[in-house]
Amino acid sequence: MLINPIPEIIQVTIDSEEINLPFTFQEVINGYWESLIKQKPYLTRGVIYSVSHMSLVDAELKVTLQKTDYAHFLYSKQLSTNHIYKYRGIVANGVLLTKDGYFVIGEMNTHTSTPGRLQFIAGGIEESDIHGDVVHIIESLSRESQEEMGIDLNSNMVSRVTPKYIVHWQSIALVYLIELAIDSHELKLHYDRFENRLLSNSIIPEFSSIVFVRAERLSQFLKNDQRTKLDFLPKVLEQLSSEIFQ
Repeated sequence: MLINPIPEIIQVTIDSEEINLPFTFQEVINGYWESLIKQKPYLTRGVIYSVSHMSLVDAELKVTLQKTDYAHFLYSKQLSTNHIYKYRGIVANGVLLTKDGYFVIGEMNTHTSTPGRLQFIAGGIEESDIHGDVVHIIESLSRESQEEMGIDLNSNMVSRVTPKYIVHWQSIALVYLIELAIDSHELKLHYDRFENRLLSNSIIPEFSSIVFVRAERLSQFLKNDQRTKLDFLPKVLEQLSSEIFQ
């Protein structure tokens, strides 16, 4: 896993051709999906996008994506990192930082594919993020922030959004720091109202809870909290903490 400063220029485009998987491999994915939805019937096999080509020259990252589906993504978790047909996406991640110095992360809800896992605001590419053949990553981040936390990145709740890191992980993660103009108490009240609004409309929140981590107590939290965490979450928080508070 490599964590580097995010490139100055990021260009993400969509290939007109869908990803081409061999018939036998696709049949294995189909069988896996059928067995999976017997256990988790709420899952949907939606369209997602996988990286087909990536280049980083000087300060410009160019990524080309091809259309695939959620079954391919889930099955790929069983494949080795270098498997030729492994799904690899590009995901915008937002790390919330309150005005009084708390990092805010979410615990994934029971209806998601990773229940109980701690992670940042995050989401893959959707059709609404694509204009022509160009993907607007910041629109993906904005949508996920609104859907998962009820935070509009263009509102007065947010003081600044800063591109920070690119993480070469199972997928490509672009990490943004979202500095809030409100403190932890105000965010908790906001999230409670947001969660109640979702539930009143029969919508299950993405997060079962949100977790506030004081920056100077980060090491203690990472050592003592036993919940599963997004693989690069500890390193990203440690790096952010060292840059901002030390």
